[in-house]
This record gives sequence, C-alpha cells and structure tokens, in this order.
Amino acid sequence: MKNKALLVGINKYPDPRNELRGCVNDILDMEHFIAETNKIYPKENIKKLTDKQATKKGIITNLKWLIEGAEPGDQLLFHYSGHGAQAPTKFNSLEKDGLDEIICPYDFDGTNNTSLRDKEFAQLFAAIPKGVHFVWISDSCHAEDLSRDPFKVDEEDFNANNTHYRFFTGLPHYEQGLDEEEQKTDITIGGIAPIINPLNGALLSACQSHELSADTYINKRFIGAFTHYLIENLNKYSGNKNMRSIIGLVNKDLEKNGYDQNPQSEGLLENKFFFL
Repeated sequence: MKNKALLVGINKYPDPRNELRGCVNDILDMEHFIAETNKIYPKENIKKLTDKQATKKGIITNLKWLIEGAEPGDQLLFHYSGHGAQAPTKFNSLEKDGLDEIICPYDFDGTNNTSLRDKEFAQLFAAIPKGVHFVWISDSCHAEDLSRDPFKVDEEDFNANNTHYRFFTGLPHYEQGLDEEEQKTDITIGGIAPIINPLNGALLSACQSHELSADTYINKRFIGAFTHYLIENLNKYSGNKNMRSIIGLVNKDLEKNGYDQNPQSEGLLENKFFFL
C-alpha cells in the first residue's frame, strides 16, 4: 500500500487584506491525526505546501505526485485550507448558476491562469484508478461542488469571537471565461466526460457553494471551524461511522457553536469510512 497525502494551507497572501490565521494550523492538525494519532499515512509520504509554496503550479505539480502510481487499495488524501471563490463558468450547460467554484492559490490575482477551478480538479482526479480510497477536504468558502468570494470585507464580517471568513478581498471583478483560442490549451477542454461524472472519491467541504467558511479562534489558537470539528468527530467515530455521517455530526457541532455554515459530503465514496 502506498498511502500518500498532500496538505495545503495558506495564511499569507501577497495582499495583507487577504491574510488568514488558521489554515496552516488546519493542515498541521490533519497531519498529526493521520500520521501520529492513527499512523495510516507515513510521514515520509506526506507533503505540505504553505503560503508562498502553494502557487497554482506548485499545487498542480504536487497533485500529480499524489496521484502518480496509485493502485487499488492505496489511500490518498488532499486537504486544502485557504481562500475560495466563485467565477463565471465556461460550461453554462453544466452550471445552473453560471458559476464555477474555485480555490485561490497563493499567487491568485483574479485571472484564470492563477485560479484552480472545479473543472480542473475533475480532470486531474479522473486519473485516479477505481479501488483507490481518495478523500478530498476543502476548508474554504464556496467549497461544495468543487467535486472566499472576491468581494470587499465589511466590518461586520469580524466579531468578538475573532471569527472572519475565508473569502478574497481587493479584487473588483473576476476575469471572464476564456476565449475560443485559449480554450484549446486549457486543462479542462476535452475533459467534459470526467467533469460530469461523479467524483471517484469523497469530497468533504466546509460549506455549501453559496456559503462562507469561518477562520476562527478555538481553544486559544486560530483554526478553521470546519477542520476543527471534523477532526474532533473523526477522532471519536472514524472507526464506526462513514464520512457522510461524520459530516452530519460536524454540521450539528457548527450550528451548536454559532457558525453559519453547512458542510457537505459528496462523491462515490462518501458512504465509506475515512480510513480503509
């Protein structure tokens, strides 16, 4: 078995207005959970990208490392914690709301060349062979349907509990869809079939596609609210509850503690356990 994990956490973005505080702690906590608490993923098979390392190119290069050589029985984990957004889609027939869900790498500047779209993920993950246990976690705004919005932050987005949201600010608009010539070289072109097929894995997302994900302060440290309660419930129940049930418990914990976000699970493996 070749169990491999890629953990991406971005606190520091080039524009100080977009800095977050809990994303690196998210992936450190996940590493401890999978490598030390449960010893399922060997530390030498875990790669972490933080801040400046987590460019679009860096993330794609390491996702290809994650998938390369995977065989049935292997376990793969991709955990992203950082900004997320929505952008005008190039595939209107596939998106009723006309929007793609994206993540915002360190070098994201509001252009197609620096974002990672849901369709690009679909193309990459279509290469994962059947029988591989693939889990994808996204603690970012607008995370559902990937299978932090480019609007200005208002004062009311911050509160006495040191909570704000993982959406991007300082961008007046997102670049529109690619023109016909650009589409010919785009990673998603020619990949419509995998795009519309269900994910051969499980996506555990911090919120619904129209919602925001909280970057908050719990137990005297900054962390993503979703990641905190996900790991807490996995510690208790990963051996006897499937991932869909775990996400149901995380929803209850977030609601009980005053967070206005509803985590989701999707994909062909959502009814499987987190670990094989």
